[in-house]
Amino acid sequence: MRELVINYGYLGILIVSILGNITILIPIPFVLIIYAFGSILNPLLVGLIGGIGSTIGEFSAYLIGRGGRKIIEEKYGKRLDVLEQLIEKYGSLIVFIFALTPLPDDLLLIPLGMIKYDWRKILVFMFAGKTLMCMIVAYAGLYSFHIVRKLYESSGILGEVSSLILLILIIIGLLKIDWSKLLENNQKDK
Repeated sequence: MRELVINYGYLGILIVSILGNITILIPIPFVLIIYAFGSILNPLLVGLIGGIGSTIGEFSAYLIGRGGRKIIEEKYGKRLDVLEQLIEKYGSLIVFIFALTPLPDDLLLIPLGMIKYDWRKILVFMFAGKTLMCMIVAYAGLYSFHIVRKLYESSGILGEVSSLILLILIIIGLLKIDWSKLLENNQKDK
């Protein structure tokens, strides 16, 4: 990865971000590359360029949905129009949340394309979410990449075992937390 950064720099970030988000068929772990690039290049620019590339790549899912609309328009066009009205209120927020988190954007953007959701809103909120996510990851790389690399290099089997234990604890924590109650409590506080 270091050679990739040295050879292509910010252009490499743009290309990898586009390819890593263009479809679910090309599994490129672009977030790891953003993380590594953030440790070497300016993390603010890494996040911005990663956000631009990710938005361009993810927008392909919306275009696939728009093409799919044409196929089912005759039979289900009115239902899709009603669905668009229902989504209008929270659609932009949902796009932002999907872009910011590891939620699968394609599963949201294809249906939004099918209902002809406003592409400008999608671009704005997708760009905001992807850019913020890439900036967080790039700054994490800046502040932790060298530490993580040193721990991994020096810990050998102990590092692998501790990583596995940490992963198991995180998964157990995610499964044990009642997320619906957490959301309910959060909404009651507002």
